[in-house]
Formats: sequence, C-alpha cells, structure tokens
Amino acid sequence: MKKLIALLLLCLVCETALAEARELVFAYNVFEPWKRLDAQGQPAGPYTEIVRELARRLDLRLRFLHCPLSRCLARMQQGRADLMIGVRQTAERSQYLDFLEPPFANGDRLAFYQRRGDPRVIARYEDLLPLKVGVSEGVSYAARFDHDARLRRDASPGMESGFRKLAEGRVDVLIVNESQGAALAARPEFAARVKRAALTLDDHHPNRLALARQSPLQPQKARIEQTLRGMQADGTLARLQQAGPIKPR
Repeated sequence: MKKLIALLLLCLVCETALAEARELVFAYNVFEPWKRLDAQGQPAGPYTEIVRELARRLDLRLRFLHCPLSRCLARMQQGRADLMIGVRQTAERSQYLDFLEPPFANGDRLAFYQRRGDPRVIARYEDLLPLKVGVSEGVSYAARFDHDARLRRDASPGMESGFRKLAEGRVDVLIVNESQGAALAARPEFAARVKRAALTLDDHHPNRLALARQSPLQPQKARIEQTLRGMQADGTLARLQQAGPIKPR
C-alpha cells in the first residue's frame, strides 16, 4: 500500500512538472525593429515571430513577460522566465543563461548618432573621449567600448529615450545597433534633429537564443536546439528576419 501511494505521488509530481514545462515564458523587452508592439499593442517583429514559430514546433504555449532589459535578465536569473532573444553573450550572463546553438543571425555593426547641428566630427574612436555617450541600460556593445574606463556614459531605459536625450542635448553622441538606429532616426520626431556620425564599430558576435539555466525547460534543451536547427535548415530563420509573420501550418 505504501509503495502504491509513493508511486501515485511520484506520478503527480511528474505530471505537474510536465504541465509547467508545456509553457514557454518569453522575457520580452521591446527592441525595434526586431521586437516591437504593433498598433494593437501586441508583440510583433522578426525576433518575436522566431520565438512564436519555435514554441509552435515545440508544442509549447507561449506567454509573454513584458519587462525592460535589466528586469528581463533578472527574471531569467531567477528562473521566472524561460527564454530571451537578442541579448549578447557575456561571461556574467553565461552564468545564468544557456546560449543555444545554432546562432539565428550574425551581429550587426554599431553606429553613432549626434545632433544635426553639432559641427564636431566623430570619425575615430578617440573622438568619443571628450563626449558624453548615450547608451541603453543593461546593453552590452563591444568589448573595447564596454570596458573603456575613459568613456563617460549616460544610460537610458531604451534606445528611443536615448534618441530623445540626444535630440534635447542631454548627451553628445548615441551608440546604437546599425539597423535599429536607422529605423529610429528616420522617425519624424528625430529625422530633422539627429544625423549619423562617420564612426562605426564592428559587431561580429553571433546572435543566439538564451535559455534560463533555472528554467523547467532545461531538460528539453537538446530538443529545442534540434528544432532551431530544423528552422535554420528549412530557411525559416532567414525568412522570418526578412519578412513578417508566417501563416500557421
């Protein structure tokens, strides 16, 4: 009788763990144009669609956990979220994030913007030293830039607020991902007020999805990576980064 009760309890625990593992909690910070909110306030953009398709192929219910980057990282560290996309791999983050293979994209270049009426030439890295440089809170850029103690940085909650600071003269220059910066700089509120500087930095790091090491989905890591490889092999990863949502099948 005792053995039967123990077996029933074990089955109950297994069923509970399985139920928890059927949900994928996506720590979601807006990162335009790849992760954004559409006109109805719903998550959209290529990176969003990659995770949607991954969850669909894994037969996992997808739940969005909206948070700024620093809070999203904290939720991942605590095991309260399962997956992130679009975060750079660093030694510190690798302690609590498991960066998955294969990469879904290669890195983009880093660009700099300054106010349109600013006559200063920003063409060499050393031109940044006397300036106040706007950055996004919690974002890692390039090792040379991230660890340079000579630079004066001013952090904003996100890229959009960074552009506002630049336009208002609260920072001298803003570092951005090249594609993201171009999309934001073209907005009507910024187009006449900012310009791209000549300086760029190479950003060769591969982009990988990150699975929380404390996630209930950790035992399924091999299956998740196998699914990602399938999405790479059939062209889905490339297609989603060039287009919008795909039709369910």
